[in-house]
Amino acid sequence: MDSVADLLIRIKNAYLAKRQTLSVPHSKLKEAVTKLMVSHRFIKKFTVKNLKTIEKSIEIELLYKDKAPALENLKRISKSGGRIYTTVDALPWGKTKNTLFIISTSQGLMSQRQAKTKGLGGELMAEIW
Repeated sequence: MDSVADLLIRIKNAYLAKRQTLSVPHSKLKEAVTKLMVSHRFIKKFTVKNLKTIEKSIEIELLYKDKAPALENLKRISKSGGRIYTTVDALPWGKTKNTLFIISTSQGLMSQRQAKTKGLGGELMAEIW
């Protein structure tokens, strides 16, 4: 099971259903992806719930701009069946200026802009616009 794809599709479906919040099972990778989405204003905020039990969850509050979802669409690039890697020189920039590419680097998850300024390449995980 691809946990990042599951997280992204849950968020996309929640936007399509015009929900305000959603809950997803917790993992450190999902938390890192969610932090990037908050910093690039695709979701409003998130909190980690049930910290003292085995079953943690991430509560995500969605962001709407003039009743329109902040997220238009997304695409999972690197899949479990075929990983896609890129060098710093070949990092993509996307469809719009607000496009976020999530890159898994040796220093953790970051956006394409952060990876470019640090001079890092890595696995192209997802594109969000």
